[in-house]
Amino acid sequence: MLAWRNGEYVAVPDGATVAQIHDGPSLFETFALRAGSVECLADHWHRLALSCPRLGLDPQKLILGQSTDRTKWSPVLQKLLSAAGLTDAIVRIVVVPRTDGLSTEWVTVRPLPESTPRVDLFLLKTVRDKPEWLPRPKSGPWKNSAMAWKELSSLTTRLDVEGVQFDDAGNVSECTRSALAWWDGKQWSMPAASTGCLPSTTANQLNGVLHQARMPIQEVATAFPHEAQSILILRSTLAGGASLVNQVFTCDGQVAWRAAADQSQAHSQLSALRSWRAQRSVNLA
Repeated sequence: MLAWRNGEYVAVPDGATVAQIHDGPSLFETFALRAGSVECLADHWHRLALSCPRLGLDPQKLILGQSTDRTKWSPVLQKLLSAAGLTDAIVRIVVVPRTDGLSTEWVTVRPLPESTPRVDLFLLKTVRDKPEWLPRPKSGPWKNSAMAWKELSSLTTRLDVEGVQFDDAGNVSECTRSALAWWDGKQWSMPAASTGCLPSTTANQLNGVLHQARMPIQEVATAFPHEAQSILILRSTLAGGASLVNQVFTCDGQVAWRAAADQSQAHSQLSALRSWRAQRSVNLA
């Protein structure tokens, strides 16, 4: 697989993970490229910039990691997409600190899976690890989430699934690749930062959409919300940024939760989120 590294193109293992790119401290962001455009790229750069000082990096000195300049991105993306035989893709940028205070930036692409409007969840045993600092960085080597993904893969070969991680107190934290939000008929809830969840770009976007609609929302540290009528998984690479959850299973395959018949509130907010994101699309390729 071809990768871009600070202006040069190098070979890396197919499907290289963050740890394979650099098995040490790093920061990374992933986003979907569809028809040459990325939704809400500024939110990814904001999250990346918040973490840079912790690794001694000045985000303003990054080459691509703060740029929305198509003239900088397009040659890189076009070459990587061509080498991989892709048109749409998941783009990952990994930022590795150097001893001189600058960084080595890596860009890779991989196939963009088809988004499914409904997914199932599995309640995992892999406990969410404690963050290095708050707000939690999206940082490599990303080993805890890799362990959770490995556990999920051992439970099912299905692709339309996610695994739910809990913190060491048994509170819902996040999924292996996604954030969570749920509606209980009165208000929306999301896991609190204290559970070890990431400051999700899409969760922040949904939060803004809900505030605009004057919908009640809270951040909570709580056990799995069996009383919820609707559950959403939130991920920037999903079409529209989110999908509905259909069912939730325990590790032994028992049904722990089912979505209520009435999903009108969830559909309303999904539509608003999709529209909000589409208005903030940047052409890169």
